[in-house]
Amino acid sequence: MVVFSFLGRIQILLQLDISALIGYTGAIFREFFGNTTGIVLSFSGLILWIIFPILISVKKFKRKDL
Repeated sequence: MVVFSFLGRIQILLQLDISALIGYTGAIFREFFGNTTGIVLSFSGLILWIIFPILISVKKFKRKDL
């Protein structure tokens, strides 16, 4: 779960162009997450991070009488 919150932070850093402040790590992040494939992969991971817990909770709530 930490990975997905990390992806969100990286996307914010890249959009605000602050990645230059974090040196070599920022350059690596910009290289991967700055292109279309990296953006699509990170946002699809973030979407799955939202949808997966919702599906699990819906499945559990259907089993219980509330």
